[in-house]
Amino acid sequence: MKAEDTTALDVNYLARNGYLIDGNWKRVYWKRFDEIRLTGLIKASARYITIDIGSTSHCLFLTQTRCHLGGYRRWFICPTCQNRMGVLYLGNRCFGCRRCQKISYQSQSGDAEDRMVWKYHSLSDKVFNWKLKKAARFSRTYDKFLDVAERFEDLVDRRFQRIAMADVNY
Repeated sequence: MKAEDTTALDVNYLARNGYLIDGNWKRVYWKRFDEIRLTGLIKASARYITIDIGSTSHCLFLTQTRCHLGGYRRWFICPTCQNRMGVLYLGNRCFGCRRCQKISYQSQSGDAEDRMVWKYHSLSDKVFNWKLKKAARFSRTYDKFLDVAERFEDLVDRRFQRIAMADVNY
């Protein structure tokens, strides 16, 4: 099972959006491609939240740690292994961490060529991302990104040529 395809619950998202305020009842929606896959009702208490999904109710305990510069960070307690986790996944009708649910990221299951293509796309997104400050686009860092992106583009082109030659010879 891949993390990108599962129903995840992020404690930081819940804290930012007021889901963890004691006494709150809020509806949560899990979407994929702008289509609602699943809905649930979150009821918050000081030490735990209850999530009602359909006819099933899940109780997830919370803890917190102090941050170095003040404040605190909230965590889920994984119901299976009792470790602190920022994200829990719904699988097999219960929530659990990635290890307990045996979930991996898609990027962990690719071969060397897949990783090369993912890195190329990641770099090209960074290079051509218009959210970069104007000054950064004309810096040495930006030039380095362009050099690396060009090298990856050449590697990808060579791989595609090999694949095309193998298809012709097949």
